[in-house]
Amino acid sequence: MKSITMAVLLLAAPVVLAQSPNERVHALQKRDYSVKNKIEVSGFFGLSVDDIFTQHYSGVLAIDYHLDEAFALEFTWLSCKLPFYMGSKVADNPSAYTGSWFRKGHSYTDAYDNLKDAQLSPSNADLAMISNYWGLNVEFSPIYGKFSFFNWGLVRADFYVTVGGGLVTTEYMRPDNTWVDTGSYFMGNFGLGLRVFLKRWFAIRLDMRDFTFAAKVEGEAGPSGTTTETKIRSTLFVMLGVSFLFGGETPVEIWSPY
Repeated sequence: MKSITMAVLLLAAPVVLAQSPNERVHALQKRDYSVKNKIEVSGFFGLSVDDIFTQHYSGVLAIDYHLDEAFALEFTWLSCKLPFYMGSKVADNPSAYTGSWFRKGHSYTDAYDNLKDAQLSPSNADLAMISNYWGLNVEFSPIYGKFSFFNWGLVRADFYVTVGGGLVTTEYMRPDNTWVDTGSYFMGNFGLGLRVFLKRWFAIRLDMRDFTFAAKVEGEAGPSGTTTETKIRSTLFVMLGVSFLFGGETPVEIWSPY
């Protein structure tokens, strides 16, 4: 009889332990930093890193609506020049203008200056630079996790890919230092990103996005008239910023020792 009672107690012990309030629960079963139905407003500083002749410094505003934990729609405005201000018009060329105070976001590199000093120059299409871009992206976050940062504490983050396109305006500088607006056309982009949550409503974001567009620039007038130079341009931006999240659902608190 004693052996039967002991066997029953041993079998019941795991049940008792499982009901303990100190049971360890893996928090990754639910996201305590949920983004579902949240609106995220982000501001970035962007820098182009791969163009030999041009250098972009951009401000970026992004507004994301998170459909769920994995997908979001994003509106993006990237600006390297204050929009809606064209400077002082050049009398003999309606599309040309001067002025630099509104154009602090892009410049030419030393490689271009060296060619110019040697009386050489790349094609005008190589010199076209992004002024402003407005676009829509789809964002997919396949990886979510947490990690310890120098034993300081847990940091929650997600990795995402983003793809989309929109309207871009570009311009280039002529040898006489006047600027020419080259029009508006479609530009696509693809990128990778990391979102690190410091609070449920605040995060740091790091993006790498490649913007691709067909630069169309009128060349110098010749015997056969003015020709249009076209070249596919790809500009890689590294963007660092902060984001604020609003609305959404309040996540369920789950006790965890991790």
